[in-house]
Amino acid sequence: MTKDWDNLIILDACRYDYFAEQIDIDGSLEQVISKGGRSWEFMEANFVGRELHDTVYVTANLHVEKLDDDVFYTVETVPASKRNPEHVVKAAKEAHKKYPDKRLIVHFMQPHRPYLGPTADKARDQLNDNFLRYTAGVQEGAKHTKPKIDFSAFRYGELPIEWLYELYEENLDIALDHTYELLEFIDGKSVITADHGELLGERKGIFGQRKFGHPGNIKTPEAYIVPWFTIKSKQRREILADEPIGWDRLDDEVVKNRLRELGYLEPGI
Repeated sequence: MTKDWDNLIILDACRYDYFAEQIDIDGSLEQVISKGGRSWEFMEANFVGRELHDTVYVTANLHVEKLDDDVFYTVETVPASKRNPEHVVKAAKEAHKKYPDKRLIVHFMQPHRPYLGPTADKARDQLNDNFLRYTAGVQEGAKHTKPKIDFSAFRYGELPIEWLYELYEENLDIALDHTYELLEFIDGKSVITADHGELLGERKGIFGQRKFGHPGNIKTPEAYIVPWFTIKSKQRREILADEPIGWDRLDDEVVKNRLRELGYLEPGI
């Protein structure tokens, strides 16, 4: 938070190596080590106890609900039903127009699950076919539409591991395309980074087991090395700090259900 920027765009669970291959605009790319291997660890290390009263946080990541009211000038949360990046872009544009003298943090959920794009559709169709074959003769007329793509599908061979790489690449491309759209709209010095990285089935440990996601207790380059991509700008905004105005918080059960969907909470918690 002490670095120099007007707009900080956070891509959730974005690995440095994939970002370096897929970024398609001019800028300066560095490797940085995240202060957290999971979203809340990142927020806790960077935001808790700070007075960021010159900053508006636009986010689709509901861990923000754990923060106190007086950390940011205000927070704009994107509802779980509108977690796709186009809704984040819309909220960010509105926040920029409403608070032109504030720094802006925009936190996309992608490339984190749930996966979007053509490979995601193909994977869900495959999982649905697997489900129907499994239930054939057991439950007549069984139907299971739009199953979630969990890492267990790759761990146990329901889906080929190569599809996971494609899913992640497509999710990142979608996030980057919406980032480019936002950058065309906002002025000032912008930086693209990530809260943490992601394990995509790399074999770790003495037994070489595949690891997925960002368990937090596995400190690997894939999970902790993230991009810091600076886009040059001739125009800078005049940034002013003001007394925080608070924000509309979500219901606790809504937050829990959303975090459970993303794999941060176990079922039943």
